[in-house]
Amino acid sequence: MKKIYLLVILSIVLLLGACGNAGENVSGSKESYTASTGYPNSDGSVETFSIPLLEKVMVETDEVNFDIFTGGELFEADEALEALNNQSIDIEMVLSPTLDPQRFPYSSVVGLPLLESDARVAAQAIQKLVESDVEISDGKTYYELEFSDKDLFVLPIHPTETYVISTAGTKLDTLDNFNQSIRIRASSNVHEMFINELGLTPVALPATDIYDGLSRGSIDGVMLNVPDWLPYGVDEQTDFTISGLSLGHFPVFFSMKEETWNSFPDEVQNIFKKEASKLIQEGPEVYRGQVEEILPEYEEKGGELIEVDTLDSEVQNKINQAIYNTWEKWIHDLESRDHAGKEIALLWRDLIVESGGKLPQEIMDME
Repeated sequence: MKKIYLLVILSIVLLLGACGNAGENVSGSKESYTASTGYPNSDGSVETFSIPLLEKVMVETDEVNFDIFTGGELFEADEALEALNNQSIDIEMVLSPTLDPQRFPYSSVVGLPLLESDARVAAQAIQKLVESDVEISDGKTYYELEFSDKDLFVLPIHPTETYVISTAGTKLDTLDNFNQSIRIRASSNVHEMFINELGLTPVALPATDIYDGLSRGSIDGVMLNVPDWLPYGVDEQTDFTISGLSLGHFPVFFSMKEETWNSFPDEVQNIFKKEASKLIQEGPEVYRGQVEEILPEYEEKGGELIEVDTLDSEVQNKINQAIYNTWEKWIHDLESRDHAGKEIALLWRDLIVESGGKLPQEIMDME
């Protein structure tokens, strides 16, 4: 009922806007587009990439204007594709394909756990993945399979910093504490696989429900990247965080229909591409600064950072085995659904290593 109500309201708004624009366009003023995201302004992808990108385009040209809606004002994150397809919005500021593994089967490869990585490594690798001409399936590249086939035009938003596990109350420093009574919030199918491999219980929960989940005790911890701790209260409500690992990244894309992209004048398209490239290169420094600020404050509040190298060898072995098993199960899951799991996994592995990341030797030996 709520969604129907929103659609009715949005339709009225767009109709009025269209009428207004029609009159304005005669006099040569800007064309308006509706840009939306289910994530709040404080989310790293919104604050660091999407809004600055739209604002830069508006400043640099007098051709377009963007009406910006965040925090699920119009649609939630998992409703983005439908909203684009039915033209309820023109731009999805933070398309999160890992929330929809049925329609975007390949994108959660970015979330596979690693040994070493950071925002800089991930940014280089995701840009290379989007631009890659390596054929994955049916003679098509990653970009063609995931986006072109859906009539989407996307620009990679800087992928998140590396994910870490944070817990409240229970310290994951002994094998006995890796048990199914510990419930960890997961944001994607690949994270669910990894949490299961650790012997813990994954809980699918929107990011906006993390704070309530931790405060009410319905979850015991989260997998999340550090720059996104503050908007969701992770720094306030967890006691322990395992550091020194890179438990994957979360890919997000600035997206629109091809028709919308083609409606932009060349000047606008060029500004979009130039600024997107600039932002994805600058993003790692922004995230690094946030990590360097947040972690000391976390420790000052009583939070404990547990370096993985300081854990007992059997705990380290359990984590390393879980990393390898997650890759194997993720590949098998895709192939069981007639997708090219091994091909995309090996391409991502090679791009991560080429960009400076590290993986377990068992994954490097995959062929």
